[in-house]
This record gives sequence, C-alpha cells and structure tokens, in this order.
Amino acid sequence: MTRPALLLFAHQARSYAAMIKEYVERLDVALVILSSKPRDVRDLEQLTALSPARIWHVDDEHLDESHVSMVLTEARDEGFTIIASLATFEGYRVLMALTNQRLGAVDVDPAAVRRCMDKYLCRQSLVERGLSRSVATVLDEEALSVLRASGRKLFVKPRRGAGSFACFRFDDTLTPERLQALKQQMRDDQAFRAIFAGQFDFIAEDYLHGDEYSLEVLAMGGASYVMGVHAKYLDDSSGTTLETSNSLPAPRLSDAQQLAGERFVDECLAALQLRDGCYHIEARHDPRDEHWDIIEINARMGGALINQSIGIFTGGLSMLELWVRMLCATTDAARRALRDDLNVLRESTRRRDKSMQQGTVFFSRYGQRNRTLATLSTHELAPQPDIIESPVREGTRLPDSERGIFILNALWKVPIDEIATQLNALAAMLDQKLVVRYSDAA
Repeated sequence: MTRPALLLFAHQARSYAAMIKEYVERLDVALVILSSKPRDVRDLEQLTALSPARIWHVDDEHLDESHVSMVLTEARDEGFTIIASLATFEGYRVLMALTNQRLGAVDVDPAAVRRCMDKYLCRQSLVERGLSRSVATVLDEEALSVLRASGRKLFVKPRRGAGSFACFRFDDTLTPERLQALKQQMRDDQAFRAIFAGQFDFIAEDYLHGDEYSLEVLAMGGASYVMGVHAKYLDDSSGTTLETSNSLPAPRLSDAQQLAGERFVDECLAALQLRDGCYHIEARHDPRDEHWDIIEINARMGGALINQSIGIFTGGLSMLELWVRMLCATTDAARRALRDDLNVLRESTRRRDKSMQQGTVFFSRYGQRNRTLATLSTHELAPQPDIIESPVREGTRLPDSERGIFILNALWKVPIDEIATQLNALAAMLDQKLVVRYSDAA
C-alpha cells in the first residue's frame, strides 16, 4: 500500500515546513519536500532536521517542471502517492497550480493564476467588469512623459511584485534612468528573482483613496470565505511603501463595511475565475462613498505574521492549516466538513454572532539595505511579544534592493476592544526598546 503525501516546494530551502509537517500529520498524510539550491547551507540543514518523509534538493536556483517530474516519478517508485503540491513562495505559485492540475488536486486554474499575478492584466480585467476605477499603464519612456503631463495622481509598482519592491507614488523623480536601474535591481535579486518570472516591467495606475486593508481569503468550489480583514498601517519614507503594523480585526470597519468588503472580494474572484485556493488580497475602502477597490490579489497566504494572526483570531486554525486541509481533502466528506468550518469561521459570521474576542496587533521592522546586521535583540521588550520571527541571522549582509527587507516581525494578542490604544503603546515601546546595530558604516 502506498502512503499519501503532500509535496512542498521550498525556495532555497526556506519555507513553513515545520508548521506544514504538523498540519499534514494530523491528517495522516506524509510531508515530502523539493527544494532549490540554498544560498545558506544552514537552511538546508534546518530543513533536513525536521525529518520529513523524504527530501529532494536540486543544484538550481529555482524549481521548474522538470524537477517536479523527476520527483513525482521517484516518489511513486518509493511508495508515496502525491495527493497535492503546496508552494508558499509566490515564485512557485504557477508551478504549484500546474502540478495540482496534473495530480487532480483542488487548486486554481494555472491560466487564471497567471493572469492574477500579472498586475496589469489583473487590473484590466477588473476595470472591464466595473470592479475597479483605477486604470493602469505599462511604463516606458513615452508613457512616462504622457502620464507626467496628464496631472493624474498615480501609483507605481512592478508588473510582477515581490516584497513591496519599488512601490511608490508617481512624481518627477521617476526618470527613464531610474526605471532602468530598478529593473536591473529586479534582475540581480537572487532571493526574489524567481517571483518576477522574467517580467521586469513597471506599471502606473490611478491612486486609490481610503484606508488600506488585507483580506485573507480561501476559495473553494467558486465560493469565497474571508477569514479575517487586517487593517494596515504604512510608511512610504524609504523609497517604497512598507507595512509597519497590522491589526485584526480592523477597528475602523463597521460590520456592514466589512461584509461589503467580503461581497466585493467574492465578485472579484469570480470575475477572475479564481475558484479555488488561498488569497491575500490588498484593498482600500474609501469611507466617503463606501467604495471598495483592489490594490492587488496575491495567490498565496499573507506574509509577515498574517498566517499566525489568523490562527489566533479564529481560536487555532491558521490560513496555512486551512489551506493544507483544502489541498488534502480528497473525499466529498472531507470537503463538506471543511466548507462547514469555513462558513463558521469567516469574519462576517463571527461579527454577526458576536463570537470574536481575541485580536492581534503585529509590527514589522525593516533593515537598512546593503549593510551587515550585527545585533538584533528583543530582550528589552516589555511586554514580550507572543510571537517573534526574524528571517535574518546576525552577521548577514542585507540585500542592496529597494524592496522591504524584513528583519523582525513581532505580534501581541490583544482583546479586541483594546486594539486601537495598544497599537500606539506597543509601537512606541518597540521603537524605544528594540536593539538593532550594524557592523559597518551607513
């Protein structure tokens, strides 16, 4: 008898493998891993130390279909039945969809996810269906001149995005030379180059007014379920737009406004034929006319501590665990049980039933580009965060890139009625007590 297994794609030996292994074991499913070549051998050592049922790693910077074909063949010969694949790294999202199509697993259509990840085509599709009032233009030297003369209030972003790389308001500092320099940074970024998938264009689109939110969504069989809506608090003083803090639930949204957001997202996913999968959807809500509009649709779970934040908000089920359950639901009974859970856990249901109690506040801190991190210490924080995560080791030279370079995420559990006050108090404490030092001059 063969053993059912979930195939995890790990980019350069980095992933959420420890969490995923725990989740699949609850379902009596094995975890097998395929990793691209690590930039730091310690990452592969840590991955191997988790003792997955099987691990493959290739001597290439990123994975492709040839690697997957090899692994599927070897897995079958070794007694595994791969029931689905999972990629939390956005650069492998199309590869995941193609693999799941091949396996017959529940997932989004590869053509639909390609269109979704292309921010220009995604915007065009939404505008054509009356679901967005922001019009996008692909930037080149001629377009720069036309848009500058138009006087429109615009926002610039890569056509394929990663890590908040070079997202900023359009102004006179964006010259053809700067545009070319940004494209070269994308080509040179070893960690994130796979996400760009050879697409280095930039677009400019009409600036969206209102407060910013992210909606964490699972789609299954054409129905969407919003597990939570995070309020986002931004800083655009560093050459790009970075999320410095998030709260869940969003204190400024009324029950009616939150429900309208859920229904709007349902329309957008239907229009884009995104019938299945996990989505981190960034949107703005303008309270002046109650208008919701999409910033972008990411065909993955949210980064930073979004996943863990949802887990606290729901009372234990994170976005990643729910996504794993969806991928491993191979019977009608398992799918019905998951849909029942999603209906109960969606935020609008819990608002209606007044069953929300515990929320979260979390903060992200970023490092200085092209400097070597000497010390990162959270020992003086009081109260200590409930969850601390740092993806960067001390002694690491940070990338010379205009994307957000995470060095720390810190989350606190907060009673829902205290979120607004705790946001300010915890931010001030973090700025005062967090120790960050570099070993080289600025």
